[in-house]
Formats: sequence, structure tokens, C-alpha cells
Amino acid sequence: MSWRYVAACVVIAVGLGGCAVLPSGTGPIGHQELHEALIADDLDFLSAAVKAGRVDVNQRIPAPVYSEGTPLITIAARAGSVRVTQFLIASRADINARTPADETALMLAAYFRGLKESDLAAPYSERHERIVRMLVEAGANLENAPYSYTPLAYAAYQGHDRIIRYLLEKGARVNADAGPDVCYINTPLMMAAMQGHQSSAMMLLRAGANARVRVHQGLTAAELAAKYQGKNLVPVLRCAERLGPGQRFSQLCEGQAR
Repeated sequence: MSWRYVAACVVIAVGLGGCAVLPSGTGPIGHQELHEALIADDLDFLSAAVKAGRVDVNQRIPAPVYSEGTPLITIAARAGSVRVTQFLIASRADINARTPADETALMLAAYFRGLKESDLAAPYSERHERIVRMLVEAGANLENAPYSYTPLAYAAYQGHDRIIRYLLEKGARVNADAGPDVCYINTPLMMAAMQGHQSSAMMLLRAGANARVRVHQGLTAAELAAKYQGKNLVPVLRCAERLGPGQRFSQLCEGQAR
């Protein structure tokens, strides 16, 4: 090992907290190696590659489900890679960049629990929750393009109550872009209802979710609950449908929950 390599490692260690060994050469890092570093939360590798000019924080690379290529920050957020996501944010990566399916990093962090077996068994992932908070604090969009799922809808589908509460506190629209009677994509309440997430649905109703709204030529939250996994929620959703203007959900329908 030459003294120049040792000196370079010292510089990297001081600035980045470690000495990442990059593949030989000066060209771009291979997609597979970069993908593995992202999901392993390998900050040393990524930061060294960016510093060497071999990775651009806004580049897109192929990944499972996204063969066309997806932004690095979406891969990191989906994997729950806290250190890498934090580095990408600090390096001014586009925090609202989208996957080919029009998902943002915030949506993916709100949806996924993780890649490890211990994460999948948990009701939520602390790593993903940390990423949600980092992205929001950095200015990530709480909504989405018209007629698209939102971070709140993704969190509601998974029953991630802590993330739901946080997004609502930060100003996420509880009904997304639904009108008073119709929507063109499932609202957060519909997402929680069809999965039978009682605590999530109740939280959304208390926050003003509209149970009367119907998907265009489709179903209401109560009907989706009855059709899928939320039969336990049908009474409370039916009660919420009957509420008139100005009537508070919590005063009249709480007792219908079971």
C-alpha cells in the first residue's frame, strides 16, 4: 500500500468518517455496486464516489421494480438507509425526484418498513420514520401531482400511525385532492379502510377525513372496507358518512368502533 493511498485515506477519514475503497478506474461507478452501497447505507463508499466525481447525487440507476432507472434518493429512502439519505439531502439531491411510477422518496419512506426480517415483523421502521422526518424538514413536498397517491395515503395503506400523525401535523391534506363528493384515486382514509387499519382510519377521521367521498364510478371508504379487509370499520365509516356539516366525528361516531 503506497503512502499516497494512506494519505488519501486519512483525508477521507477526517472528512467522512472512514476510508471507502472505490473500484479502480476514473469512470462512473457500476450500477450494481452503487445500488448495493445505497441499500447497505454505505456512506463512506457513496461520499467518496461523489467526491471523486464518479457518482452524481441526482443520477438515476436501474433497481428492482424500476428497470428504467430511478433516482438514488428513492432507492435509499425505500431501503431505510438513513446515513446515505442524509448525505444526499445535504449534497442537494432533488428530494422531490420521482420514480418511473411517480413516487417520491417521501412516499417510499412512508410506505416501506425495511428489507430486513426484523423490520418486516415490526409495525413500522424507526429508520424509515427518521427518513420521513429528514425529508419533510428539508422541504419535501407533502402532496403529489393531481390524481396521484400521496405520502399520507401510502402511510395509511400500511397503517404507519406515527408517520400519519407526523404528516398531518406538518400540514398534509387529509383528503388529498378529493372533492366534496368524488375523487379519482383512493384517499388516505380509503387506503386505511381497505386494509382494516382501525387506529389509522380513526386518526384520519378525527383529522377531518371525508367518509362520504366516492372514487369516480367506484366505491366509498365503507364499501372498500366491506369488500376487502376492513369489515370491522364499516359501522364507524357508515356513521361518519351520515354526519352533517359542522358535526364532529369524535362526538358522534367513536362508539361505533369495534
